[in-house]
Amino acid sequence: MVDAGSISVVLDVLRPERAALLATLTTVEDAAWSRPTECPAYTVKGIATHVLGDDLSLLSRQRDAAENGLLPLAAELPGADFRTLLDTFNDRWVAAAGFLSPALLIELLDLAGEWTAGYYEAVDPGAPGEPVGFFGATGASSPFWQAIAREYVERWVHHSQIRRALGLRSLSDDRFLRVGVEVAASAAGVEPDMPVEEGDPWALGPVVLGPSQQAADILTRSHTADEVRALVSGPPAAAALLAAFAGRP
Repeated sequence: MVDAGSISVVLDVLRPERAALLATLTTVEDAAWSRPTECPAYTVKGIATHVLGDDLSLLSRQRDAAENGLLPLAAELPGADFRTLLDTFNDRWVAAAGFLSPALLIELLDLAGEWTAGYYEAVDPGAPGEPVGFFGATGASSPFWQAIAREYVERWVHHSQIRRALGLRSLSDDRFLRVGVEVAASAAGVEPDMPVEEGDPWALGPVVLGPSQQAADILTRSHTADEVRALVSGPPAAAALLAAFAGRP
């Protein structure tokens, strides 16, 4: 499991994950940038643009202490819940940045990936930061390691969505999957069960995810909640909680 003392396991894969994403994006042919993805409103280019927006947003609000971009939206849309504000913020950014060329988008993702990795390596992982709902935050702040861990999972999910739209499989390389499972286990408050030999199943506590590719598919939201429940094994209540967490809307 990941915590403030072991957050280095996440930090160690931030740059390799971004490098792998860039390597994939550099092979995308012109027409493929417009391919639809599992996010109905976003194409391949749209998700890549969203990832860049996440980078810029976290650097601005976390590193530079700028106003959270959701606050002006909250004033503009009184009564809107957090999900609506976040979706609106993301949608407007992707639409506004649609003029970026694929080449420039790749270059900016490279730069922003380096900036965010450098910042997260320098920050105190136990210091209070913004609340992280991924870990069930209910207060005004969460320890910074949780923001770092959440950001990795966010990138892993979007990276895999891009890959699947391009006809590739979810990102299931052992070093990326292992960190994703550890972060998910920490968020769920259970112990991860890692394979001993190739082909052994992965598990979160009592819930067995299956072999590597299936585990990566589940945790990167390739399946609906019903599909997740059919794929995993374990206590029904625990499996249902995982399905609610990992199932694609």
